[in-house]
Amino acid sequence: MDLALRLLVACFVIASPTLLFLGLMRGLEKLRDDALLMRLAESDDAPRDVSSAAAEALDKGPIRADGRGSSGSSAGDSVPTADSYVCATCGATNMNGARYCQQCLGELNR
Repeated sequence: MDLALRLLVACFVIASPTLLFLGLMRGLEKLRDDALLMRLAESDDAPRDVSSAAAEALDKGPIRADGRGSSGSSAGDSVPTADSYVCATCGATNMNGARYCQQCLGELNR
């Protein structure tokens, strides 16, 4: 009897974190706001990297436990890079796809 109780407790201790983690993942999938992602993907005001990340999130489907979508690409693949847009007013370098300068808030000419 004592051995059976110990085995039952050991099985519970081993299985409960996995079950709690899977429940958390299912709950987070339910909280994902597809309508907001769709608006971001179609928005003209959103930077291109945000729009493309929202479109990718909609295409990927549910997120797996390792942080990857069903397509298998990692979540860190869409890191924005700072390059080409320089503000004519203050000379600050802005991210690719930006419409307004992050330093002086002036509109960027392309």
